[in-house]
Amino acid sequence: MSKKPINLEFREPTIADAEWASPLLKSTGMKICEFSFTTIWMWRKYYNNQIARYGDTVFIRSGDVEPYYLPPVGEDLKRNIEILREYQHERGEFLSIFGADAEMKERIEQWFPDVFEWQPSEGDYDYLYNSEDLATLAGRKYHSKRNHIAAFDARYNWSYEPIDSHNADEVFNMVTEWCRERGNCSDPGLRNERRSIGEALDHMDELSLSGGLVRVDGRVVAMTMGSPINDSVFDVHSEKALADFNGAYAVINREFAKELAPKYPLINRENDMGIEGLRRAKRSYKPVRILEKYLATEKV
Repeated sequence: MSKKPINLEFREPTIADAEWASPLLKSTGMKICEFSFTTIWMWRKYYNNQIARYGDTVFIRSGDVEPYYLPPVGEDLKRNIEILREYQHERGEFLSIFGADAEMKERIEQWFPDVFEWQPSEGDYDYLYNSEDLATLAGRKYHSKRNHIAAFDARYNWSYEPIDSHNADEVFNMVTEWCRERGNCSDPGLRNERRSIGEALDHMDELSLSGGLVRVDGRVVAMTMGSPINDSVFDVHSEKALADFNGAYAVINREFAKELAPKYPLINRENDMGIEGLRRAKRSYKPVRILEKYLATEKV
């Protein structure tokens, strides 16, 4: 008699899921941003992110018509991939896995030889930095960053402070203003990002979020926030600065890195989405590693 496939019940993640899913995701030691529960939760509406729990394993997928799955987290990875293959085949579909790094790709290929076609997803590669580098900006390679900050120092009366419940509304108002500078949030991605930042500010404790802001003459002109991927890597989910305040990005980046450096040796500043200007900006901070990600599609 054939074995009955395991039924995975996928649904939209809730804040309550952070309590059990976050420790599982952190336990992998993976450094890419997709292994952050906060990333999954913040973008759940835009990418139709869903999760399913089976024992001590979390299954995560994105998309609806032809979903792709994050490598399952918990217990036996090989067996969990087999479960996903069975689940997809039962639905009359093939399996696509996104988010494997080079090491995981090699393991999956050994377990499932000639089963998947692999493609690098370059626009999704994450940028990894030494926290101490971003906090100190020491050396010739950061000369231009120090100049931007010096000009900001000379021009503005500014201050930095952590984000908390007392200033969260000001932060959201600043993000709304930033969005208006870019076509009044007409872009669906910007609208979703604005909404997700607002939601995250309401649930900072549950999501293990921390962040900082920069004021000029009392007005919030820059913000950043993120959460730990694991005990050594902190993921910066969002960083915004108003266009009229040249140098504010360099300032908020450095000030927040100063807070993170004592606890997290590495900072993940996520991907460049294939946008050339964003790619140049991220590379200008001299990443210590660009984290490759691969998409595996089951061969027909």
